[in-house]
Amino acid sequence: MNDPKCSTVQKTCAPGQRLPTLSYAPKRAAIKAMKKVRSFGSFDDLKVPDLNDLVSEFGDGSSDVQRNNTNYERTSDDGSLSDGDTGSTGGGYVQDVSPFDRILLSAWEDRFAAGLFRYDVTACKTKVVPGPFGFVAQFNEGRATKKRPTEFSVDSVCQDYDGSKFNFTKADKSEILFTFRDAREKSRVFDEVTSDNNGAFESARSTPSDNVTPSGSTFDANRVVVDDGVSPTVILINVSPIEYGHVLLCPRVLEGLPQLVSPALLLPPLMMAAESRNPYFRVGYNSLGAYATINHLHFQAYYLMEAFPIERAPTGKLPQSVFPSKRRRDGIKVCEVLEYPVRCLCFERGDGFESLAMIVGTACQRLQDKNVPFNLLIADHGARVFLIPQRFSQRVAAGEVPEDVVATGVNPAVFEISGHLLYKTQEDYETCSQSTAERMLRCASLTETDFYETVARALDDEGIAPLPSDGHSRSTLQTVFSGKLPSIRGSVDGACFETRSAMDAAMSKVRGDVTPNGVTSGPGSSVSSGDDALDAVAPCG
Repeated sequence: MNDPKCSTVQKTCAPGQRLPTLSYAPKRAAIKAMKKVRSFGSFDDLKVPDLNDLVSEFGDGSSDVQRNNTNYERTSDDGSLSDGDTGSTGGGYVQDVSPFDRILLSAWEDRFAAGLFRYDVTACKTKVVPGPFGFVAQFNEGRATKKRPTEFSVDSVCQDYDGSKFNFTKADKSEILFTFRDAREKSRVFDEVTSDNNGAFESARSTPSDNVTPSGSTFDANRVVVDDGVSPTVILINVSPIEYGHVLLCPRVLEGLPQLVSPALLLPPLMMAAESRNPYFRVGYNSLGAYATINHLHFQAYYLMEAFPIERAPTGKLPQSVFPSKRRRDGIKVCEVLEYPVRCLCFERGDGFESLAMIVGTACQRLQDKNVPFNLLIADHGARVFLIPQRFSQRVAAGEVPEDVVATGVNPAVFEISGHLLYKTQEDYETCSQSTAERMLRCASLTETDFYETVARALDDEGIAPLPSDGHSRSTLQTVFSGKLPSIRGSVDGACFETRSAMDAAMSKVRGDVTPNGVTSGPGSSVSSGDDALDAVAPCG
């Protein structure tokens, strides 16, 4: 990292270079036993997590201490890094409940002190908007004026990676916090272990071995990047932050992966969420057309010390004709989110993260194939994932969003659509209300008919294959499900309020023989081909 010739991520992450590395290896038995949580209660009963209780739960101080390069860590019963100390960073603003949180926040604050961010996010005004939803509003003028502009068209979810445009290999090396590595892979574990005088374990170096099983998550401040055919997954600062601790997770950063999700590529963000013991840490994803601004695979994460409204919304079963209720062998629960302005799904983890990545990743691939923009929010330490298909940019392009809504400049990317609203002017920030926030978010939501048809296709479990080992080639992505799906209809009348029984009957027909109608279109739309379905959409009101 100190080599003056290595000034970019491209060079810094090359084999032979040394990088701080967090290697995660949670024990499978503990993952199965990990309690599913709903950290923030409901709209009726706002529950605020007690971080001291979480420290007691996850790190009782009775487990082994692992040391590597003079970094001392406590490991909890599940093998992930856990800390018995509830010391805080940022003047008590965010508690570092686990060593993952402490390592991330300490490195983030170092970059903050070095002036690497485009503005001081800690100076941005934030408030909770009065009302049952509890929307969180922020006045962030810097993100509006200093954020890097989008360099690609927004009319297609699937676009080829273009190395000539900005991508994260061109970021400065100083923006790297550490690499995030799966130590469960047999070829990548610590193999030379010696005992020190205190009975702790020290890894002398990292080399391939097929005989050593990793005993838990570890941190190495100076690990050599190995040439094993897979480039490092890195965690970078977001130089245009939304909140404290805002970072980017870039899986296999040197491989030129476009902004597309697959089951294999969902595992790193799920494990990242699990490594944090702070329920205020969430991970998000924006597809192209749903306000991703860089076509190079990345996830975002930060600490917001408030509940996201979407986390507190009630959930319920989907109609039988959309997703038949049955006990899944993997224990995953799939529900629709109710009483929230944007129609979306909630997946609750069952027996492990691999099965969760499989069902969510496959659903995302099907949305990508049908050019449906979407967002993902990973919450509750990876126990819950919200999948949010949306039509906002499509409707803006078609002139169907009221001018006053567009004028606020609030773009419903993952955190905004989940209830953390970024306003770009002081006036809009001061006058925001629950009703104006709801009105804006409803303009992003699929209609009821569109939503259920989209969900039925995304969740059809025919042809779901085991988790692929390589998730970045389009040919691999397309083999996860069988056959080409019929086109999904675009939005129809925004005032559509069919009864559930009528919807069940309609969906019974949809799940049978469907004649492709083409995908909704419009000039500059996020969907590039189709019919005149958008002409029937009523303006958001």
